[in-house]
Amino acid sequence: MSTKQSVSLVGLLLVVALLATGCGPASPAALTDVEVLEVARNVLAAIDAGDYPAFTRDFSAEMLAAFTESQFTELGDLLHSTSGNFVASGEASLSNKQGYAIYRIICAYELEDVVVTIVFKIDGTQVEGLFFDSPNLRAASE
Repeated sequence: MSTKQSVSLVGLLLVVALLATGCGPASPAALTDVEVLEVARNVLAAIDAGDYPAFTRDFSAEMLAAFTESQFTELGDLLHSTSGNFVASGEASLSNKQGYAIYRIICAYELEDVVVTIVFKIDGTQVEGLFFDSPNLRAASE
């Protein structure tokens, strides 16, 4: 086998290896899918109840420092006025980005569906990020 063929074969094997690792299943948090949904439901129910301690129960230290009680109140007011109260959550879909397990959950609210994204470190148990998206929320932020 010539050097040119060897280099081509090694290059092809590297590409196949990279594609194979990129196509594998996403890495989860240290929680089961059921536990992730329980954490998400707790967060959403706490917003409806106006219960800041319950809302932050599963937050990392960084999230606690970044999410003040006044921001919690503002979030609750915004969600209630645009989407209504939390009704139910669907299944969680998992993806990864830069060491984080990102769960997207389509949740039913009284007025619309809201995509709730809850983020954990891969193999972690604490909430590292929380995002809400819906047509009414986007319209309210414009």
